[in-house]
Amino acid sequence: MNTVEVNLGKRNSSIELLRIVAMVTIVYFHFHARDFSLYVLGNERIQEKGLFLHTVLHHLGMLGVPCFMFVSGYYGIKFRENRFVDITFQCLFYALLTFAGCYAFCGYRNIQQLFFFNNWWFVLAYVVIYMLSSGLNYIIEILSAKKMLIMIILFYFMMMGSMFNKAATTNGLMTLLAIYFMARWIKIYFNERQKTYLIFIAIGLLIMKFLGIVVAFKTTHLGLLPYLSSYDNPMNIVCVGGMIIAVERFYFSSRIINYFANSTLAVYLLSESQIGQMIFKKLFVPYEGVHYSIVYFAASLIIYIICVGVDKIRILLTANIDYNKIFNEKNVILSESSTFFYHIFNKMYAIITKERVILCFIVKHVKI
Repeated sequence: MNTVEVNLGKRNSSIELLRIVAMVTIVYFHFHARDFSLYVLGNERIQEKGLFLHTVLHHLGMLGVPCFMFVSGYYGIKFRENRFVDITFQCLFYALLTFAGCYAFCGYRNIQQLFFFNNWWFVLAYVVIYMLSSGLNYIIEILSAKKMLIMIILFYFMMMGSMFNKAATTNGLMTLLAIYFMARWIKIYFNERQKTYLIFIAIGLLIMKFLGIVVAFKTTHLGLLPYLSSYDNPMNIVCVGGMIIAVERFYFSSRIINYFANSTLAVYLLSESQIGQMIFKKLFVPYEGVHYSIVYFAASLIIYIICVGVDKIRILLTANIDYNKIFNEKNVILSESSTFFYHIFNKMYAIITKERVILCFIVKHVKI
């Protein structure tokens, strides 16, 4: 999830720090949700001790995922071949690591890991948007502010409709695409005063989100909670946008923070891989006299540090691989193939043209 693509040292480290915090929160969110079964809550659990606090932390944790896509949209994605290759080989590396780990520790071959993009829904959707980013940015350039806003509203109308009408539903790609367009719209068309207003609106929406959780518990309608926490709920995206705009204003530069932020994608890939879930789950154990939330946040921070260490080892191991050379060699082959087919096409066109001239001459001068 290395989405702010500017040179090291020129980055706004406040945003990089936010990305680190967001990733630690995501790690917390996933393990917390799995251990306490928080993805779907039935009304029969409403008297469960501590469930309200679990739910509040769960909803706050879910803001971490759209945070990364909003940062990408806010600063804009520019397709770069070397960056695309880096993302691809990172996914492949951690998929192979998971494959080897599952075989070593569990004794089975997890063949589905070989479809490495599909192991993580966020990565799959993000990579597609990354590949299409040039076209998406062109669409954004030619649209007026009004037309772009209408498109965003239609996106969210369709996504919220899929919550109620299951005949045709949107997916993660649509979710990230809508966040990208909303973030670009805010970045391009909002002035500083409007961005300040957005920060206060985000605070108001966070309060409303909390009140919504209270209402769900008071009225015994826990079925409302998935709608409040959904990535397809624009309220959550505005909350994330206000937070990013607020953090952006506290500019500072730190090479240490940038160094650790560079591996946020690796933290996600490893912690949410099958082998990562198996190994790291052992860190989330209760300690007598310590609140579970402290234990979970501490474990999430430890996981972040471990994953960064693994990623730095990966970088050292693959430092001598020249991905650009691999691409260039492929490009040479493609270029030669294109030239070959171009000449074949020209030959065929010349023959067809010549035969057409002869046929026209025959039709014109020969009487049958």
